[in-house]
Amino acid sequence: MYMPQNCNLEDAAHIKKFVDIPVVCAGRMEPDVGAEAVAQGRIDAVGVARQFLADGEWITKLMEDRLEEIRPCICCHNGCFNLAHYKGHANAQSFFDTRGMARCAINPQTMQSRKYKIEKASKAKSIAVVGGGIAGMEAAIVCARRGHQVTLYEKTGTLGGVFQAAAAPSFKEKDRELLAWYSRELSKYKNLKVKLNTTVENLDSLKADEVIIATGAKANTIPVPGKELGIQAVDYLLGRKSVGENVVVVGGGLTGCEIAYDLYLQGKKPTIVEMQNDLICGAGICLANSSYLRDFFKTNQVPVLLETGLKKIEKGSVVVAAKDGTETTIPADSVILSVGYRPAPLAAKSAHVHVIGDAAKVGNLRTAIWRAWDVAMKL
Repeated sequence: MYMPQNCNLEDAAHIKKFVDIPVVCAGRMEPDVGAEAVAQGRIDAVGVARQFLADGEWITKLMEDRLEEIRPCICCHNGCFNLAHYKGHANAQSFFDTRGMARCAINPQTMQSRKYKIEKASKAKSIAVVGGGIAGMEAAIVCARRGHQVTLYEKTGTLGGVFQAAAAPSFKEKDRELLAWYSRELSKYKNLKVKLNTTVENLDSLKADEVIIATGAKANTIPVPGKELGIQAVDYLLGRKSVGENVVVVGGGLTGCEIAYDLYLQGKKPTIVEMQNDLICGAGICLANSSYLRDFFKTNQVPVLLETGLKKIEKGSVVVAAKDGTETTIPADSVILSVGYRPAPLAAKSAHVHVIGDAAKVGNLRTAIWRAWDVAMKL
């Protein structure tokens, strides 16, 4: 996802000048750009793979000029190329999961149509979904498609939850397209109502047969002196807090690394502090994305301090400690904290209350969407 759109086109067009066989170009190709390149004779054809997984009707929707209905591929690789790699782990995924390539994080039905399918409910119920993040929106759509009367409650004025922050960096244009797709998709169903700026405090007041809790997660904090001087990752991504030139990012998971990457693209000087022995340690993050970020930081000499923990935040600096206990002071105009999340369900699971998404267990886009289907198909 960090590569630009149509990233291979110029190379492919150059190659075509020197060969007498057909040249096909793939790699984040946009349909209009690809069509123009073919018409101009710069390439012979466009190759598409992941977008078909995200939306199997992609070509039909293009032909019928239904572009806004296309569910966009966001290049996450969480379903189609799920080979997570970091130091000490050739593949952090289970073999059971890895063997299921060519699936799709945002479209569970791809290659899994026997498991994930829309069947009309035997009895139409009143279903309340509390939380308008990705999991909540997906659950609401699936329930509506099955014939239930659905009301989606979101306490803020915008749908998307924490994914709004994930979609904020400049290189996340496809994430923003996905949020727009969800907004349009929710408006298609007469049996689905969305209530924004609505806080739910008492589940009984909803008067629903079934309640789905999708209230997401809360950011973790580090109990160190000066923690109040730190900026939470979400606050930075959403533009709530500005940062200076020298920025220490505490936490080298995917979010922390993407923030450091975003800072570098802005011309700032990030430093990553991570307690693990590598960046982006964990399953569910494809090596195509994680290795790009690791290589980018190495190539561009972005300081990465592994096996290092935060000891203290001060005005203008942070104090960190290496594995052997050696402490170092790093100049820092700003400190961004990206140290994970913990579930924050509004209510506990019960016979008619179902908890999904990060409210059940912190995961990624794939876990949020697939688990939403797991619940919604059974109601």
